[in-house]
Amino acid sequence: MKWIVENYIEIVAALLGVAGVFLTARQNVWCWLLGLVNVVLSLYVFFVAKLYADVVLQVFYLVMTLYGWYFWVFGGERKNALGIRGVGKGELVVMLVGGFVMSGVVGYVFARWTDAAFPYWDSMVTVWGIIATYCMARKIIEHWLMWVVIDLNCTAIYFCKHLYAFSPLYFIFTLLAVYGYFTWKKEWKRQEIR
Repeated sequence: MKWIVENYIEIVAALLGVAGVFLTARQNVWCWLLGLVNVVLSLYVFFVAKLYADVVLQVFYLVMTLYGWYFWVFGGERKNALGIRGVGKGELVVMLVGGFVMSGVVGYVFARWTDAAFPYWDSMVTVWGIIATYCMARKIIEHWLMWVVIDLNCTAIYFCKHLYAFSPLYFIFTLLAVYGYFTWKKEWKRQEIR
């Protein structure tokens, strides 16, 4: 009971995160509102835990939440709802090269100039979280596969940092990412038939 009282912000953020990812899998635009509150609370939790790359990621999520919300509603060809699509080959190359290079650069910065707990590991999660979030905002289906890998890594990082609400949360996110991928894939097939 004491742990719940001391960690209520982390717990509320975790619950909002699960609800938000579930709504994202269902392509419900309200996922962005829940995501916004989740981001603000998570930013605080990660700052206290000295996971500074995650703090930076939460700031990015704050901006992308507003962008994604707008883009899902008005990002279609005729300023209507956006449809699902796959990643292009050129986009994939840029994402892979940029993701690996930036993970190393950001990891080095946090290792060299901060007291970050896991500078390289946390930076990898941050960089790929940025890429996956951009893809989610653009409704690129492969973002779900990125989240599977990211969320499994987060599960381990947060367990190591004794964030016992966030660690199982990110395992649940992993399962939701698998669910989201297959849900979106089914919808994408229907979308292509129309």
